Amino acid sequence: MHAAAAEIALRTAETALLKAQQRGDRDAMAALLAADFEEIGSSGRHYDRASILAAIGSAKIGSAQLEDFEISDFRLRQLAKDLVLVHFRTRLRRGDSVLHSARSSLWRREDGLWRMAFHQGTPCAQGVA
Repeated sequence: MHAAAAEIALRTAETALLKAQQRGDRDAMAALLAADFEEIGSSGRHYDRASILAAIGSAKIGSAQLEDFEISDFRLRQLAKDLVLVHFRTRLRRGDSVLHSARSSLWRREDGLWRMAFHQGTPCAQGVA
């Protein structure tokens, strides 16, 4: 795996997931989430692929009104040939609020396509690594 190509592909995929959530695009989300996807939300609650896809268009995701976001400090660590751990930070603006998070995702290449197998986002103060 070429590190630069993987970084571009995975940064693009992380951005697409944030945009898909904003639009409520179930197909876009489904294409990027592995069948065995799991997430630990900022509340500590566990989600699987089915619950994430079912929530699209509901108040849980639709009410977020994500106006803009910024990804920074993006880095990846190859764990195996087709398995990459990604760490990054986000700044999300929702109305008058700005939310900062430290995020980690586990991406697995399946049939030549990257799919997210795990994700966790932890709220944090601005500038905290």
